[in-house]
Amino acid sequence: MNTSTPYTPHTPHTPHIPSLVSSTPLLYQSNPPQKVHLIYTKSGFYLKYNTPEETSIHGFFAILSQSMDHAEIIVAWIPEYLIDPSDIPQFITLDGQLPTTDSFPLVQFNLGENETTTIALKNIDSLYLCPPSLFTLGSIIITSCSGDVFKPIWYSTHEHNRDYKLDKESWPGFNIVDILNAFIPITRYFPRQYTFLLLSFSDCKKYRSDEMQHVYLVKPKPKDPLVDRIQDARWALLDRLSKITQISRDTATQAHRLTRSLIPNSLHTLRQEYSTFTTYMNEWAHSPTPTPLASTLPDVETPLHTRRHPVSAEEWTTFFDLTGHIQVPVSTIRSLVFRGGLDPDIRIEAWKFLLGIYPWDSTSDEREAIRQSRTDAYFAIKAKWFDDTDTRNSRWFLDEKHRIDKDVHRTDRTQDAFKEDDLPNPDTSVTDRTNANLEVMKDVLVSYNYYKTELGYVQGMSDLLAPLLIAMEDEAMAFWGFSGFMDIVQSNFFMDQSGMHGQLKTLGLLVQLMDPDLYKRLEVLESSNFIFCFRWLLIWFKREFVWEDVVRLWEVLWTQHLSSKMVLFVAMAIIDQHRTPIMEEINAFDELLKYMNEQSEKIPLELTLQRSEVLFYQFERKVRAMQQKQSILEERLKLRFVWNSEERPLIQDDLERLKIDPVLLELLNEESS
Repeated sequence: MNTSTPYTPHTPHTPHIPSLVSSTPLLYQSNPPQKVHLIYTKSGFYLKYNTPEETSIHGFFAILSQSMDHAEIIVAWIPEYLIDPSDIPQFITLDGQLPTTDSFPLVQFNLGENETTTIALKNIDSLYLCPPSLFTLGSIIITSCSGDVFKPIWYSTHEHNRDYKLDKESWPGFNIVDILNAFIPITRYFPRQYTFLLLSFSDCKKYRSDEMQHVYLVKPKPKDPLVDRIQDARWALLDRLSKITQISRDTATQAHRLTRSLIPNSLHTLRQEYSTFTTYMNEWAHSPTPTPLASTLPDVETPLHTRRHPVSAEEWTTFFDLTGHIQVPVSTIRSLVFRGGLDPDIRIEAWKFLLGIYPWDSTSDEREAIRQSRTDAYFAIKAKWFDDTDTRNSRWFLDEKHRIDKDVHRTDRTQDAFKEDDLPNPDTSVTDRTNANLEVMKDVLVSYNYYKTELGYVQGMSDLLAPLLIAMEDEAMAFWGFSGFMDIVQSNFFMDQSGMHGQLKTLGLLVQLMDPDLYKRLEVLESSNFIFCFRWLLIWFKREFVWEDVVRLWEVLWTQHLSSKMVLFVAMAIIDQHRTPIMEEINAFDELLKYMNEQSEKIPLELTLQRSEVLFYQFERKVRAMQQKQSILEERLKLRFVWNSEERPLIQDDLERLKIDPVLLELLNEESS
C-alpha cells in the first residue's frame, strides 16, 4: 500500500486559461439512466469551472460496473444533483467504504447532458493523484489512452471552510488506486511523483520488476469474476479504511446535510441553473490543432511541481557514511538539489560534485587526494603561460589577455568581492585600478584560455566564473568548477554561434508544440527566431535574476535531474509568465526586446522554477501521448481492410501531424530522471 507523504508546494500561479473544448470519443457510452453496480464511491470531489463566479459543483467519485458477470469497470465523477433520490442512501452508506457483503448495490447511472465525467477503466492510460497540502486541495487527473486529459476533480471535506488536517487524513486517492489495482495492473511511474500507469496484462512484461511499485495480476475465477477480484481489494484496504471510516462518515454526513438541499425536484430546473459543462479537454495529441501551453492543465501546476526548502548542512551530512562515501542514490541527491537548491554553507563542497570535480562514489580521503592533485594540475597549467615570457609577449596572448582584462573589470562590480579598486593594475597598458579577486579571475580565465585553446576566450565567460570564484573560495577549485561548467555550456561560445542558434531553434520548436497561438503571435512580431532570449541562454540568465537567485538557479540546472536541457524550460517559463503582454500589448520586435530587457532582476525565481518543472511534465506527457497515438495508428494502418479504404489517407495525414522533431525528443533525458 502506498504511504507517500504530500510535499509542501508554494503559492499557486494562475495562468491564462482559454475556454475548453468538449471532446467525447472515449466516453463510456450509456443511454441514461441505466442500472449499474456501485463498487466504491467517495464524496467531497468538486469540479471547478472557469466562470466569473468560479463555480464549483460537488459530486461523488465512483467506481462502477455494468455487469456482475464481466468486470467492465467504469470510473466516474457524478454531480450530486444527478444522483437519483432513491439512491442517495446507498451513496451515503458506502461513502469511502467497500460493501460489507459480496453484493454491490444497483444504482441509477445518469449522464445528464454530459455533466457526468465517465470513462471505461480499460481506456485510462494514467492517473495523477496529488494529496492535499497546506496550500492546495487534493486532486485527481485522468489521462486516457489516446492522450485526452480530463479536467481535475478537487477533494475537500468542506465546501467553503477548508480543514487541511481533515482533508489529509481522509484523502482517498491511494485507496482508489488500490481498488482499481484489483481489476487492472497499476504501477507507480517513479520519475513523476503521484503518477500511476495502468497496464494491460500484455504490457506488464515491458516493465522490469524493480521499476514497479506493485503489480498484482489477479486472475478471475469463471463463476464470479467481479466478486473474486474485489475480495483481494477489500482485504488489502481493510487496515487503511478502518482508520478513515469514522472520518469519512462524519464528513460525509456534513457534506450531505449541506448539499442535499441542492437536489431539486426537477433535474431540468437545475440544468437551467447550471450550464452544460464540458467534462473533457481535447488536448495532447487528440486533436490535429493543439491547445495553448497555458491551457494544457488548468490550475494544476502547483500540484505538479515539487519545490521544497534548500538542502541544509545537516541534511547533506546524512547522505554520507563514516568514510565519507555516499550512502543514498545519487539520483536522490540530484532530485533534492533540483527541488530546493543548496544552503550557501555547503556549496563549497556540493558544487564540486555537481561540476564533476569529485566523483560521486569517492570517500573523504579520496576527495582530499583529488583536491590536492587538481590544485597541482591547475598551477602547472598556469605556470606554462605565467612563467613563459615568450608566450606572454606573443600577439595572440596579448590580444586574449586584453579582452579578458576588459571584461573582468565590467563583471559583477557591485559584489563585495569585486567592488574595491585598492591595487594598481599590473598591466601598465591598462589605467583601471584593480583588486586581488579581479586579478585571480583574470588568471583563471587566461589559464582556461590556454587549457582550451581551440575554444578561446569569448565574452560572457567572466559572468559564469564570478559566482564560482566567490563560492569556491579557492583559485584552483574555481578553475576546475568553471571547466566543468564550460563542459556543459561550451557550445554557447562557438565562434560560428551554431550552438546558440541550435538552442534558439529548439526553444522555438518547443513553444510551437506547447503553445501554437503564442508562437504565431511571435511570428507576427518577427520574433519567432527567439533572438530576444539570446542573452538568457548564453550566460544562463545571469542578468535576468538577482545574484542569489542566479546561484540557486545554476545549481538546480547543474543537477540535470529532469533534462540536460532544462534551461530551455526555464526560458519557456519566463516567456509564459509574460504571455499576456506579448499576446495583447506588444506590437513589434523592438518593443518585445525592450520589454524583456526591462524585466532584468525582476523575474521571480521560485515561480519560474515551479512553472518550468510543470511545463516539462506537460511536455513529457504530451510527447508520450503523441507517441502512443502514433503506435495505435501505425498498427491500424497494417490492417488489410484499411489499405483500400478512405480511412488510409486520413490515418497517414494524422501520422504526419503527429511527427515529433528528434531535437525535441532529446529534451527527454531519461538518464537524469
